[in-house]
Amino acid sequence: MTILEPILDKVTTTMGQAKRAFPELSEHLEGHVGNVALAGGYLYIYLNDRLLHIASIPMPNVLAERSSESTTENSDRFEDEHGNEFVITIYSSVNGIQWYLEEYPDDANLLMSVHYDVSLNEH
Repeated sequence: MTILEPILDKVTTTMGQAKRAFPELSEHLEGHVGNVALAGGYLYIYLNDRLLHIASIPMPNVLAERSSESTTENSDRFEDEHGNEFVITIYSSVNGIQWYLEEYPDDANLLMSVHYDVSLNEH
C-alpha cells in the first residue's frame, strides 16, 4: 500500500477532483502545445519508457471565422497490459493542441509514469 492509496480511495477518478487532490499529477493528466496541427498528427502516450498508445491529433477547422469555431476533437479509449482503462480526448484548434485524460485508473504511482510526445504530420 502506498502513502497515496488511502487518499485515492476517497477521490473519484474525475480529472478535476484528482487535480485538486494531487496537483503534481496535472502534467500527467493533461498537456498542450502551441503548434497548430495543419495536417493532423499523433500523440504518443508512454507509460514509463514503453509506448502505451498512439492517438490521432485531428486537423483544426482552419476556415472557421472565429478561433473558438476552429476546434476539432478526437477521443480514444485504450488499456494497458494489466487491463487499466484510459480515455484521452484531444482538442486541436488554430491556437494549438490540448489533451486530457478523461478516464484513468486511480493509481497515483501509475499516473505519475504517464508522459506524452507530439508528432505533427508535415503539410
